[in-house]
Amino acid sequence: MNSLGKAGERLAKEFLKKKGYSILQEYYRTPFGEIDIIAKEKDVLVFVEVKTRTDLTFGSPFEAVNQRKRKR
Repeated sequence: MNSLGKAGERLAKEFLKKKGYSILQEYYRTPFGEIDIIAKEKDVLVFVEVKTRTDLTFGSPFEAVNQRKRKR
């Protein structure tokens, strides 16, 4: 992972912690791929995919997590 990606994941973790989430796991690998962050708030488990962009040339971060990736 490059330094931009690492910075984005660090910011995401800080944001989640400030919102009251507990970080349970980072970089969790499965046969289907990797989950960047697994967090929990109260009784809700959250799977976080972090996409860091410097501009929108290749689309927004939201667009990078397509239907196929969400289904996996």
